[in-house]
Amino acid sequence: MVNAFIIHTLLPGPCRVLYQQVYDVEQRDTTGTKSSDSDLRFLRKQKVQEVASEVHSEYQFRRAVSSRTVEQDMQRLSNEDTLPEMEQGFLRLPEMDNMIAVWQGTGNTCCTLVCYETENRMLAENVLKILIRFLQEHLRLLHQPIEVANKPDKVAIVLNRFLPGGQLLFMNHRMVRQLEKEMDTLMKL
Repeated sequence: MVNAFIIHTLLPGPCRVLYQQVYDVEQRDTTGTKSSDSDLRFLRKQKVQEVASEVHSEYQFRRAVSSRTVEQDMQRLSNEDTLPEMEQGFLRLPEMDNMIAVWQGTGNTCCTLVCYETENRMLAENVLKILIRFLQEHLRLLHQPIEVANKPDKVAIVLNRFLPGGQLLFMNHRMVRQLEKEMDTLMKL
């Protein structure tokens, strides 16, 4: 089960969350009573921002170690019509019990899945690649990341097809094609 899907920036400077979908709905505070809706929304938003910031920090560290610059990343991104080679990784999230972040990013955009550490990481990585491919196709995610914030309904359509209710699906190429046809129909409406 995926607890959250996040799209955020990777540019040097502060990390900005462009889109978030949280699937873990009910949380309790330390006293065991239910929190108000506004408190839960604030806590979710804060946790999502913390995860995005940790992934951002890891990406910046990897870029510094490999001596790559932002300009090199953006040039590599603009020279390719297909999906470029993406930096990817896994992070344990100590502030969230038994959770990991599976992320893939390039240029100035990153997508992250927050999952239980018992989830199949290879499956999470595969689903994330599929999500990125279709988000790039329909929203130009990697070239124009602000489109994600401007058209959240299209992001939701892609997520509902390939990550229904936060469930990771085993998909062969036939199933991906079928889901793609259904999604294309919904996008035209």
